[in-house]
Amino acid sequence: MSITLTTEMEKLVNERLMNGAFSSAEEIILAGLRLLKSQEEKLEALRREIEVGVEDGRNGRFTIYSTDDEIERLADEIIAEGRARQGKP
Repeated sequence: MSITLTTEMEKLVNERLMNGAFSSAEEIILAGLRLLKSQEEKLEALRREIEVGVEDGRNGRFTIYSTDDEIERLADEIIAEGRARQGKP
């Protein structure tokens, strides 16, 4: 397989080779493809989660928050949960 790069992309490849970040153009392309695959997988997971949320809403599985205090408590819970997932205090 052969590929044609734009001048801008070829410059980027050459810069990465010159600064020692990668040892070959093939290595750079493979890293880019791995990153693309990872990004696509994360996007698909997000789409699945959105669909779950939409279905929950359609089926009446949701909570209504009316006051600023309720919303603030919810925000605090979400932040704490996110930090816990990332292993942060």
